[in-house]
Amino acid sequence: MKNLLMFAYFYPPLGGPGVQRPVKLIKYLDRNNWKTDVITVKDIMFHSSDDQLAAEDMAEKVIRTGSLDLMSFLGKMKKGSDRSKVYFGTPEKYKKVIRNLFPIDDKIGWLPYAKKAGRQLLKTKRYNAIMATIGPYTSGLAAYKLSRQYKIPLIIDYRDHWTMNPYIKFITPFHKRISENWEKRILKHASVITTVSKTMKSDLLQKFGSQLLSKIKVMYNGWDEEDFSDVPVREKTKKIIIRYIGNFYGHRTPKFFIQALENLKYNGSLPEDIQIDFIGNYYHDTADILKNTKISENINIIPQVNHKKSNELLMNCDGLLLFVATHKGKGVLTGKLFEYLRSGKEILAMIPPDGEAAEILKHYNYRFITSMENTKEIEEQFIEFYKSIKTNRNINNKIPAEYNRNNQTKEFISFVEGRL
Repeated sequence: MKNLLMFAYFYPPLGGPGVQRPVKLIKYLDRNNWKTDVITVKDIMFHSSDDQLAAEDMAEKVIRTGSLDLMSFLGKMKKGSDRSKVYFGTPEKYKKVIRNLFPIDDKIGWLPYAKKAGRQLLKTKRYNAIMATIGPYTSGLAAYKLSRQYKIPLIIDYRDHWTMNPYIKFITPFHKRISENWEKRILKHASVITTVSKTMKSDLLQKFGSQLLSKIKVMYNGWDEEDFSDVPVREKTKKIIIRYIGNFYGHRTPKFFIQALENLKYNGSLPEDIQIDFIGNYYHDTADILKNTKISENINIIPQVNHKKSNELLMNCDGLLLFVATHKGKGVLTGKLFEYLRSGKEILAMIPPDGEAAEILKHYNYRFITSMENTKEIEEQFIEFYKSIKTNRNINNKIPAEYNRNNQTKEFISFVEGRL
């Protein structure tokens, strides 16, 4: 039996793909004789919650600490419309400014609390490794400091880039230099580094040196077969139901897709039997795009659902939409990509055509791939996508079993145990 101490700021009862990754990893670590204790934060304001994921949590112990960061302050506000209005009603451009003001990241106020909780656990229990899933990058800083102090191997899991993150704009050279120095120091010290994509791995090697090669492992987000074992499959309706499950942030937007469909309607080419569902809690900017459109009768917004319900909606539709912005998006592999693949549904992927997500889709013979910002090509692809659904409505694509969470975790364990 081996023990792991994990720092994960985003953890149940919060929801979303960034939360699923540590929960699913811990689940399958537990089945392979690795027990995990988690240090996370107390109630914060976030775009989604998921009680089902919380029920699935297999951590031995979860320590929830205080924090001096903005999301924690919002979490302390009176629950209900007040804090939701502040969180979802604040335009993304203002949030970016606030996020970029802080050194390391805007969760740096969590650092003293996380370190204190870690020290208390390390006084009473022996761990084989300390792990941080980032972002926030404060998690990596806390894990690094305790790893050095207690001489325990460090694992850094990259869900998102740090200093190469396209959504981070350092407001001064000083802010950038601080983050780059810490990232370099942490990577040099780490025994294992995991990334969600091959592109991210390549980026890290190029920036920080080939000496990292032997300790970097790609661990895809994948999908959990057990999430699909009891999903009810309902009868098809007369309408063609197309769904997007997830959020929009940064450069990712439905704006160009909506424009393309408005153009099709103007030209009399938009099919009348389509229903397009967007499932998620959307910020003010995105909600305006989806509500104030000339095709509003074809658009349905469904508030965020838990992961189990999400899979039910995934399996009970005719086609799926995927969005990844072109700007620095070649290496972006959203968590939903693999669950989309597991569903076997047809996918209209508005992603970088020369990116890693497109490479995987093409390998499994998905052919409706175009840039997210190319309105004209989206129009053409959407019509062909629709025709394919109408023609092959009951045919599912091949399911790529190598990406399931169980296999990904076993590969991770083998890699880690060979380096500790």
